[in-house]
Amino acid sequence: MTAYAGYRTLKALVVDDFDSFRTTVSNMLQELGFATVDTALNGEQAVRACFHQHYDVVLCDYNLGAGRSGQQVLEELRFKGALKRRSLFVVVSAETDKNMIMATFDYEPDAYLTKPITARTLQQRLDRLLHQRQDLMPIYAALDAGDTARAIAACEDKLQAGCRYVAACQKLLGTLYLTAGDHAGAEQLYRQVLEARALDWARVGLAQVNQARGDLAAAGRWLREVIAGNALCMPAYDALVENCRRGDDREQLQAVLQQAATISPRSILRQQDLAETAVDNNDLIVAADAYRRTVRLGRHSCHDRIENHLNFGRTAVALFREDRKVAADLCREALRVLAEIPERFNPTPAQDNQAHLIESQVYAGQGNGPRAESLLQEVEQSLAGREPDVDTALDWVAALAAVNKQPEADKLLEDLAERFSDDQAALEKIDRLLGEPLSQRNRGRVAALNRGGIAHYDKAQFKEAIESFIRAKRLFPNHIGVHLNLVQALIGEMEAVGCVEELMQMCMATLAKIETRIEPTHEQYTRYCKLREKTTALGRE
Repeated sequence: MTAYAGYRTLKALVVDDFDSFRTTVSNMLQELGFATVDTALNGEQAVRACFHQHYDVVLCDYNLGAGRSGQQVLEELRFKGALKRRSLFVVVSAETDKNMIMATFDYEPDAYLTKPITARTLQQRLDRLLHQRQDLMPIYAALDAGDTARAIAACEDKLQAGCRYVAACQKLLGTLYLTAGDHAGAEQLYRQVLEARALDWARVGLAQVNQARGDLAAAGRWLREVIAGNALCMPAYDALVENCRRGDDREQLQAVLQQAATISPRSILRQQDLAETAVDNNDLIVAADAYRRTVRLGRHSCHDRIENHLNFGRTAVALFREDRKVAADLCREALRVLAEIPERFNPTPAQDNQAHLIESQVYAGQGNGPRAESLLQEVEQSLAGREPDVDTALDWVAALAAVNKQPEADKLLEDLAERFSDDQAALEKIDRLLGEPLSQRNRGRVAALNRGGIAHYDKAQFKEAIESFIRAKRLFPNHIGVHLNLVQALIGEMEAVGCVEELMQMCMATLAKIETRIEPTHEQYTRYCKLREKTTALGRE
């Protein structure tokens, strides 16, 4: 390839925390003829420079010492739109850790150069990148102007004229077709590419066409085939996540997110998505771990959010109520995370109250009653005469229960259900503490799981029925009907195959849970008593 002839018009930024490397690379670029070569010694300086100046090329190290990493610099520039589409971002690093490299490629750097680099290596790579940029400049200019139609026309013109960078142009055109809603154009393009070669990006694109048309089954098959052939194809996981979300398949959604987070664990947005999904599925172990990772990855990230810190505390303390041994370390870390909120964010009064209420629950669980009571009273004084938002109110309910003020907690929860009776989003949150869900969505979910379990039970498929009711119990841990259905299915299985110790233990634990929630006046109390008697009789055999 011939040398690029336009270096004299270009501006570059070199980012590295080592003076010697900045100087060496700057000299290389100046020898190539760059008009301007600026330097930055950390991520903060790099981001500031890119907001104040357009650079044609950014050469950035991954490890930049304290503060933002090279990945976080690229992440922020992409997120905030400070890096034009025609700009080149090249990661230059000695880092070989797969997880770090995978996370960086989520934000699509134009190249990844491994240190040490020579002047010849640098020029060869820049020549290729800049030749491509020059050839596709009409497309990039349209994208930078926000003109999708013009960008599509420019891509089509390039391909018809015999573009040298066919694959790059086709890939970009497919994405633009999908963005514009031209599913027929996207399908034709992707099929044309796949006729020549089975490229992952084209297979993912064709799956997205099916997804956009509502054929989620076909999209899912395509995407799973891609992942089976290339477990590192992160766009396929992201598209499959969207597929599960559109199909409202919450369990599969979590499974795919967990798989993606295992492959690329340093992606803050995937960890956050996993945490939120696991909370929705009431899988507290996965949720707490994912929120912990999200908080850790959030330091210096543009995606750091105070809600992640608060939710880490909430999931840690909720898990602590179920399993003190598993959650003890999480709760200690949660206290540190909550204590850092004032220095990392600018919390609102409501968020301050939420943090204190979560801390109160942690201290109560750790046996520090006076500290728990003090924090609770502090919040109650600040809320005197005011109606809190639903998140603060639910934290308040949990804090009251944690310090053994259950009647006050029940009364507040009852008031909340009435106050937010017309707010489905709020009701979905309140449902987690109720015996039976009130929101339309959660009532539909529990009904569907119950129907599935009952259908299996009626066919004497007791194992399948047990699995259905366990899923329902995990989602709605306070639902008495679901617990009773599980007990009945367990009894059915033991009557069929004999009294198995594991099943009996599950049965007894479920009955013990019901006993803490059910009153003699409850409509299912008679059924509970009969199932308890049956369980006792089975235990004697």
